[in-house]
Amino acid sequence: MNARITIGTDRTDLPLPLPIALAGFAARAADGPADRVLSPLRLRTLALGTDHDHPVLLVSADLLFWGDDVAELIKDRFHATYGIERDHLILHATHSHSGPQAGRRFLGSLGVPDDRFLDVLADTVLASTKRALAGQQSVTVERSSIMVPLGVDRRHARTGGAHPLTEVDHEATVIRFRSETGKPVALLVQHACHPVLHHANAITSDFTGAAMSALEDGGAGIALYLQGCCGDVNPDRYVGTEFPAAEQAEVAAFGGRLADAVQGLLRTADWRPEVPAVAVTERTFEVPVPDRRTPDELRALATGDGHVAEWARLMLAEPERLTAPVTVRLTDFRLTESTRFLGFSAELVTRFGHHAKQRTDSGAIVLGYTNGMTGYLITAEHVAEGGYEPAESPYYFGLPGVFDPSVEQVVLAEIDRALAS
Repeated sequence: MNARITIGTDRTDLPLPLPIALAGFAARAADGPADRVLSPLRLRTLALGTDHDHPVLLVSADLLFWGDDVAELIKDRFHATYGIERDHLILHATHSHSGPQAGRRFLGSLGVPDDRFLDVLADTVLASTKRALAGQQSVTVERSSIMVPLGVDRRHARTGGAHPLTEVDHEATVIRFRSETGKPVALLVQHACHPVLHHANAITSDFTGAAMSALEDGGAGIALYLQGCCGDVNPDRYVGTEFPAAEQAEVAAFGGRLADAVQGLLRTADWRPEVPAVAVTERTFEVPVPDRRTPDELRALATGDGHVAEWARLMLAEPERLTAPVTVRLTDFRLTESTRFLGFSAELVTRFGHHAKQRTDSGAIVLGYTNGMTGYLITAEHVAEGGYEPAESPYYFGLPGVFDPSVEQVVLAEIDRALAS
């Protein structure tokens, strides 16, 4: 008999006080608050544990990301409510670009935070974790994977090949949990592709939410999507260098491709039993931002228009940002003896996911959008090439400047350090 783990599950819709401003696309800021819901935003929770320790609560929400400030508040409330260690609550986001802002420290053009939503978001997480903790049962754990070619290197595609081509990781890693009778209880589906099909001023969980809902409707149990290193990966629907917006029916169909592939995998015998070894640790590390503007430079920039002027005004209003270290939170979540997830409070590019898999024969999987958001973690090559991820996005995230080329080696070293532990 396979070794067993205890699991509790919960799925709930995120309450949305309409109308509400959306996050994800600065170009949409002028549209005003959204009042249409094309598909619900959901928050899914697993309580995972063994007999000898507190369970780990894994939350996956249809959000762009979790702001550091919001994540810290929720973790504090979680610990105060249940007496479980703060790092045992893992807050992950699917990275949908058609939902509300979930942090208060970014530029408003990235999405104006709505206090009504942020207050109810914390309440929703606490209520969901309570239900998951109350309904635990014994299950087995198995792992498999399948190639699902959904994405392309977006830097290469949108520049007509001017940026070198990166080999995208098409692997979808699937962890399934089944009851003693073999009944499906839950799935973890990990893949790496930006959920940016939908551009209009309406709420949707994009293709990741559509895929998970389709799996649940098909009887797979609660299905949590875990977003990988998709910082340079967009859905494969470019027309030349243009990326056309998708209607909700197209979004659902694209998500159906992932759901169908996973459903097909579930019907096979190609599954490896896993031995539970649930454990989690968190730490932070500093990333390099060596060149920072002076107050005089900021005042000159602040008189203009656009996101750089908006950023300069933010830096002048909060001068402590100019001197504070820029840190990333790394969450090391070991699920079984052969499977672990390294979750970063950042948006990572393909390079880092490949590195972890190559070092561990795919045993370690890098996730982004976990327990906060610092910004894009990119390669030295990306820094040299320029473009949105290395040169423009730091302003939207409210960073004190851009990363220098050493950021790549800093991140690789932190991955290696985690894998050595």
